[in-house]
Amino acid sequence: MDRFEYAKPDPAETVLWRHNNITLYDGNYKTSFHRGNIILTATHLFWMSGDAWLSLQLRYIVYIESAVTDTLFGSKTKTILVHLLPSDNTNPGPVSCAKGEYIKLDFKDKIPDGFFDVFQKTVAEKKWSVSKITRQIRTGIGGIEKNIYEKQKASDISITDAFKDLDRLMITAKDMVSLSKNISEKIKEKQGAISDDETVRFKSYLLGLGVDDPVTRSSFTDSNAYYTTLCKEIIKIIQVSLEEVGGTMALAEVYCRVNRARGLDLLSPEDLMHACYMMNTDQSSPVKLRKFDSGVLALQSSLCDESVVLKKTVEALQESGSLSAQELSTLIGVPVVLAKEYLLSAEKHGKSCRDESIEGLRFYLNKFIDEYM
Repeated sequence: MDRFEYAKPDPAETVLWRHNNITLYDGNYKTSFHRGNIILTATHLFWMSGDAWLSLQLRYIVYIESAVTDTLFGSKTKTILVHLLPSDNTNPGPVSCAKGEYIKLDFKDKIPDGFFDVFQKTVAEKKWSVSKITRQIRTGIGGIEKNIYEKQKASDISITDAFKDLDRLMITAKDMVSLSKNISEKIKEKQGAISDDETVRFKSYLLGLGVDDPVTRSSFTDSNAYYTTLCKEIIKIIQVSLEEVGGTMALAEVYCRVNRARGLDLLSPEDLMHACYMMNTDQSSPVKLRKFDSGVLALQSSLCDESVVLKKTVEALQESGSLSAQELSTLIGVPVVLAKEYLLSAEKHGKSCRDESIEGLRFYLNKFIDEYM
């Protein structure tokens, strides 16, 4: 709601749609702006009731979607979710800090026929961009020469930057060719093993190449299709790494790895979360989203055997006597948050018991079962 400001429509603006009985929601929070009228123009969405006028610039809108609401009389499509960019608005408005990154337009009965399509088309046309362009008319030979000079200067900067990127790419490409040739020769000759250092370097180069054609929201009109395709891309990026770390990877690490592979087309945490939830709707998916008892979310390979993870944890406890999450993390090479979940799982299965003190939480091998039962 911090994107709204107090303003009335410009008389010169063409009204595209009017409707009444609309309530505004800030995220899922119902505001006091109840059952007012909305007016849609090419650049703004207005809400009014009596003398109160609110204005939302359409440039803040990322995309819109309709939502189905369950009622006593069945399901109705009576709500539009408007997803918004962060606010840079300095004009006075109803609130200074929004409760959510989207607003909801709640219609009394249902969304009027045709309104959603008109709204979506208006946002896509971005006519406010055209309205903001200011044309400066330069006259005389001096103005023409200055204009040509500025264009040449901008072109020179672009070409210089492009060649810098090309130089960096060529350096990396030469290293990759040399390294891959060395590995190929060793495999053919079967002389010695490939060193760990060479393997790490080779993997880092491959990871740096990233995804050549990342999935973007702008390529889809349907949110479900976007998340389904994004889900497949995430699995493709993460599947090999997932097996290397034992079959389970915390969602925070997944987020970092996926965005590194995507380069400049970064994903939002919300889009990553939606796509990961889609993995659990497909029974044949090789990767699933798992929620531990503590609430920690992680991606887990469908081949991951819980009994193997439990066995590794118990063996680590047997060798060390007692372990904290940090110590287990170092021993088996997993993030601390997952190491803690493994220890809690061992406790749940009766294999370990805890000791909570001022030094923190430690787990010991549960010998009570063996000795007293």
